[in-house]
Amino acid sequence: MKRVAPILGLLVLVVLANPVAASSSLGGSDHWHPYPSGIIPGDIVIGHNPLSDLIIPGYWTHTGIIAYYDSNAGDWVVIEAWDNPSAVRMVYLSDFLKRYDTVAVLRVRTTNEIRLAAVNFAFQQLGKPYDWKWWTKEVYGDSYYCSELVWASYKAVGGPDIDAHPGFSWKYLWGVAPQEIYDDGDTYVIYYHSDA
Repeated sequence: MKRVAPILGLLVLVVLANPVAASSSLGGSDHWHPYPSGIIPGDIVIGHNPLSDLIIPGYWTHTGIIAYYDSNAGDWVVIEAWDNPSAVRMVYLSDFLKRYDTVAVLRVRTTNEIRLAAVNFAFQQLGKPYDWKWWTKEVYGDSYYCSELVWASYKAVGGPDIDAHPGFSWKYLWGVAPQEIYDDGDTYVIYYHSDA
């Protein structure tokens, strides 16, 4: 319980920052999905954009970690590593959902304390640049790509390794792709919708 108090203090400070409006550099923002229910901080949102299929291995092409509920906006806030502009940033879940034809929310098989600690780690990475080296991964980096940030957030705080292929694989090399987070045995789907 000692670790939760500093985490909640940081959450209160970060809530004062405003999430940016999400837009896609790879396509329109016109997808519709029912708003997910039953979400808790530390859940993982994941999306598929068919325009990214040739670039990103696996079906899923982007992911972020759900941080907190903004009662003023009536929306959950997601922390994601985004390439344009290049930064770890906050966006509203409703904006995240619009960018993808298929979306899912995953829950990590761990304690609420670990989930909150993972969110705290993700908050500490806000503003860091996007990592274009998707074929590698590191927990404590100077930059992050989307699935590397989500994976590192859990790994750094003693949570499960949510990379389905933690070593080398021919498809994912030494990195961690959104598909690997989806496929990992330590995550499970609590919401799924496709308008494709």
